[in-house]
Amino acid sequence: MTVPNLRPAVRVVLVDPDDRVLMVRWTFPDLALWGLPGGGVEPGETNADAVRRELLEEVGHDLAEPGPCVAHRTHVIDLMAGWDGQEEWFYLARVPAFEPRGQLSDEELAAEQMDAVRWFSLAELHALPTSGPEVVPAGAAAFLERLVQHGHPAEPVELAF
Repeated sequence: MTVPNLRPAVRVVLVDPDDRVLMVRWTFPDLALWGLPGGGVEPGETNADAVRRELLEEVGHDLAEPGPCVAHRTHVIDLMAGWDGQEEWFYLARVPAFEPRGQLSDEELAAEQMDAVRWFSLAELHALPTSGPEVVPAGAAAFLERLVQHGHPAEPVELAF
């Protein structure tokens, strides 16, 4: 059995005082996907370093500490040249509301297929279709609702979506 070559990555669940979750949208030729901000851990970076860098780049928020690790996911997909998917660690942070605007230019974000950032209420997350032009992976809205309403679990959970 071949072991997949997985890119290490981080995702961040940012929750504001109104219990909204910040999401980013990636648009590919055949799919648009709303997901959590974050991305690859670069060589020599810790997960905390990657969380901070990714949030500054994508949404413009300077998060001193990433918060607790709340979940882990192994995501095998045709991601990019040289990778079979991602191994992702999810962090939870309560933050003041802010207007998201990352340090990357619109052109740099577009090169990463990222074209939108916005806050979602829990009701709006549940209303997103699970297929079609705007997709939250099945199970993601329920997982995010548990985090918003109950806080972080005692141990990171293993995600299947």
